[in-house]
Amino acid sequence: MNPKVIVLSLCLLGGLAAAATGIWWWKTRVIDKAAAGGGGWEPAEAVQTITVGAGKWRPTANMVGTVFPIRSVTVSNEVAGTVKEVNFDSGSVVEAGAPLLTLDTSTEDADLKAAQAAVGVAEANRDLVASNLHLAESNWRRVSEAAAKNAIAAIEADKAKAELDAAQANVDRMTAELNQSRAKVEQVQSLIRKKHILAPFKGRTGIRTVHPGQYLKEGADIVVFQGIDPKIYLDFALPQEETWRVKPGAIFMITSAMLGPKPVPVEVVALDAQVNMATRNVRVRSIIANPGEALRPGMSVDVSVPIGEEQDYVVVPSVAVRRSTYGDHVFIVGPSAKPGDQPGAMRATQRFVKLGPSLGQSVIVTDGLRIGETIASVGSFKLHDGALVNANPPEAPPGPAAAAATAAKKPDAP
Repeated sequence: MNPKVIVLSLCLLGGLAAAATGIWWWKTRVIDKAAAGGGGWEPAEAVQTITVGAGKWRPTANMVGTVFPIRSVTVSNEVAGTVKEVNFDSGSVVEAGAPLLTLDTSTEDADLKAAQAAVGVAEANRDLVASNLHLAESNWRRVSEAAAKNAIAAIEADKAKAELDAAQANVDRMTAELNQSRAKVEQVQSLIRKKHILAPFKGRTGIRTVHPGQYLKEGADIVVFQGIDPKIYLDFALPQEETWRVKPGAIFMITSAMLGPKPVPVEVVALDAQVNMATRNVRVRSIIANPGEALRPGMSVDVSVPIGEEQDYVVVPSVAVRRSTYGDHVFIVGPSAKPGDQPGAMRATQRFVKLGPSLGQSVIVTDGLRIGETIASVGSFKLHDGALVNANPPEAPPGPAAAAATAAKKPDAP
C-alpha cells in the first residue's frame, strides 16, 4: 500500500477523534453549568385553586316505590244474571251512586208483584180476624158481667172465653202471615237492588270487558274501580336495619318525571306490622299530593329515604377530582420545597382520596382531605406529582355595589 495513503488516513482519523473529544468536553461543561444553575427553565402549569370547605349532607338510600290508590275496589256482582245495561265506558269518571251495570230482573219483577199481592191478601185476612176478635171481646164482656151476677151458667162464660182466645190466636196468625208476606216483598226488592250495581264512590273505571246479553256468574269481576282523590299512596320497601329511622310523620323526598324536575316531599303514614321473611324488608306507606292525577296506580317512583343524621363533610368541585383505574386523586397545591425554586413557587402533590356521593357539581370526600387545604380545581388535568404550578384562583363576580359603580362610570348614550 502507498505510504502516503496510510499517513493521510491516520491523520483523518486523528482529526475526527480530536473533534469528537472537543464536542464531548464542551457538552459536559454546558450540562455541569446548567446543573449548577438550578436545572434550567421549567414551565409552570396555570390552574385555578380553591380552599377545601365543608358542606352538610345526609346519607340517603335510593329505592323504587309503587303508587297505590287510596280507594280501590274490583266491582263484582253478588247474584248471577244476564247483563241488561252497561252504563259506563272504559276509563270514564263516575259519580258516587251512579249506575254501572244492570242485570235482567224480569223474573224478580214478577215475583215482586206476586209478593205484593200476597201482602194484600194477608192484610184482608188480618182485618177479617181482627173484626172477629172485636166481636169475641164484646161477647166476653157481656158474659163476664152476667156471670158475676150469677145470671148465666158457668159453662157459658167458659165458652165465651174460649171464643175470645181463638179469635186472638187467629189475629196473631194472620199478623204473622202478613209480616211474612211483607218480608217476601223486601227479599225480592233486595234481590232486584243487587242486580242494579252502583258506583260505591266517585272514581274512574278500568277497561270495560262486559256487554249486554252476557251471562255473569255470581262473583264475576265486572270492572276495576279506583277513587279520584287529591292524594295518593306511595309504598316502598325499607331494609329491616333502617326501619328505626323512619316513623309516621317523617318527611322524605321523591323524584319522578311525572312530577317535574324537582324533588317532591312526601309523608310517612304507616309501617307494616311484619317484616317480609323472603326479603327482610319492611313495607312503608307514605302519602303524597297528586294534582291533576299525574301519578296513576301501579306507577314506579324513585324514592330517596334518609338513613342517617345530617353532618358536615368535606366537599370539593367535581372538576378537581381526577378519576383513574388506580385510584381517585386530587392535587394539593402548596409552597415548593425543591432546592433551586424561586421564593413563592408552588408545586402540586398528588393525594389519593375516597369519594362519597355527588351533590350536583360537587362531590363528597370521605377520606384523604382536610378542611382548609388548597387543591387545584380547573386545569388539574394538566398536573402530575411535583409539577410547578401557577395558581390563579378564580375571580369572584362583582357584587351589586361594584356593578352599580361600574354602570355609573359608563357615559350616557347620545
